[in-house]
Amino acid sequence: MGYPAYVLCLLDAKAKVFAIRMCKSSEPKGFKFSKPRGEQKGVVTISSKNLLEPLRAATGEDWVPGKRYRVRGFWVADAKTMCFDLNEGVQEDFRQNPANSDDK
Repeated sequence: MGYPAYVLCLLDAKAKVFAIRMCKSSEPKGFKFSKPRGEQKGVVTISSKNLLEPLRAATGEDWVPGKRYRVRGFWVADAKTMCFDLNEGVQEDFRQNPANSDDK
């Protein structure tokens, strides 16, 4: 996918598939996404309430509220789109900050 500055977020709630497609900054509903390759320091995460609420609604009771999920994406080259099958989400625990650990 490279390092697109803007993407368009798409959701098929019935099929439980989320997708992001590269777009121009002028495209309606375009979402600021990544910095250029040399400036991007880590993975891109999306925590927008406007995006997370529909994703949670689409997964229904399959995803536990308040938990974090990782979904591996797959690239659809001809559509220049990264797709994520929400049915394949794997629950993850939040990382503990070692400085706040009781095991000192």
